[in-house]
Amino acid sequence: MLDPLPLPPDCVLRSATPADKPLIQSLLDQFRQEVLPSISDSERALRGLAIAAGVLLGGYMVVSLKPGQILLPLAGLAGAVGIGVVVIQILTWNESWADFWVIEQNDRLVACAKLRCYSRYSVLNDLFVVPELRDRGLGSYLIANLGKKATKPLYLTCLPSLVQFYMRLGFTPISINHLSPLLQFDLGIPNHLTVVPLVMK
Repeated sequence: MLDPLPLPPDCVLRSATPADKPLIQSLLDQFRQEVLPSISDSERALRGLAIAAGVLLGGYMVVSLKPGQILLPLAGLAGAVGIGVVVIQILTWNESWADFWVIEQNDRLVACAKLRCYSRYSVLNDLFVVPELRDRGLGSYLIANLGKKATKPLYLTCLPSLVQFYMRLGFTPISINHLSPLLQFDLGIPNHLTVVPLVMK
């Protein structure tokens, strides 16, 4: 593993605070714009039509029922809404500020990463450095410091183009087949994006 460059003197590494949450969200939005494939206009239109059709069908079912029959569809609707809320909470739980570490430069967040430590392993997610400060060693510095705090082995996923970067920092690629379903979920391995899982032991 290469020693990371020192942190520039105008930068500070620290754990995130509740006040950082909107700033971290802004960094993650930039990250997703860079990494995730964009949705075409036709796909966006199809999604809108599917939502509209669902709303119209649900409305028709409620209106067309006799007065005594309205309780069952409403109970089903309430159940569906409840399940939707739970799913949204599970999905947004991954973006909790409490597991994030940030690099701050002159009161501006310029890098972040999320480290979740468990008893038998750790997972590193959402590493992002603002484009104008890349190649200054901020990502390497963040990984080196979080690697010291992590319960080993430490897992992460990255795009194929970044494998060499992480290998220089002590990670080695591992087959997805060697990861438990829970660890795959923790790593956020998506079906629509090619990623490579890596491990640091």
